[in-house]
Amino acid sequence: MWLLSPLSWLLLTLAALALGWRTRADRRRLLRICACCAAVSVFAMTPLCANLLIGWLESPSAQPAFCRSEPPQIAVVLGGGVGQTPRDGEDFSVLSAASKRRVEAAAQWWAQQPGRQLLLAGGPPQPGAMPESRLMAAYARRLGVAPAAMAEEPESRNTRQNAQNVAALAPSPPERVVLITSALHMPRARYAMGNAGFQVCALATDSRLAPARLPGYLLPQTGAMAKTEAALHELAGLLYYRVWERAGSGD
Repeated sequence: MWLLSPLSWLLLTLAALALGWRTRADRRRLLRICACCAAVSVFAMTPLCANLLIGWLESPSAQPAFCRSEPPQIAVVLGGGVGQTPRDGEDFSVLSAASKRRVEAAAQWWAQQPGRQLLLAGGPPQPGAMPESRLMAAYARRLGVAPAAMAEEPESRNTRQNAQNVAALAPSPPERVVLITSALHMPRARYAMGNAGFQVCALATDSRLAPARLPGYLLPQTGAMAKTEAALHELAGLLYYRVWERAGSGD
């Protein structure tokens, strides 16, 4: 979403400055406001800002006690998107880096103890396309996961649908599950799963937090801007879920 991009903020600031200058508004006040907006925009493009947001979102929450005493034997693995159209259901090369890392973490978890099960959630990127869950299953098989140990939820196209559709599967999955997704995505995914009636043990992967390195940490970078945009996307999504839940409950 372009409104969540620091570059969009900067361009809008420059446009407002040009428009205000031509209309002979209070130029001194206009300059102060635009300078502040530009400074915020530029700061949001730095690794310092990006990693402050990433670190806050990725910080692990306390796990329920049952995660240690009675760990679940089924893991819900959320898809992270695809990069292009696959040739067929075995063409897992089109999975995004986030999707691959989630499946890799799931395969490692599955191999640690006999009897564990994976539930792969991810629908088609557009109607009629290959479900992401099928590509995830193909990659998991390549990593050694037994086909009999996997089930798919192939219809969902966002995090909230992931949770709702998994809950609606027949037979119903257990209430307590391991949730595998990217660390940055975990707060929103965990919230959605909780709203769908699940209690989850979080297994985060694919951390995007980077160590501090001066002076580059203070300089605007395209990679940092992308991380800031991703973090803001997660925050906006979490806020939307909370507002949607409150509106749905009539509060």
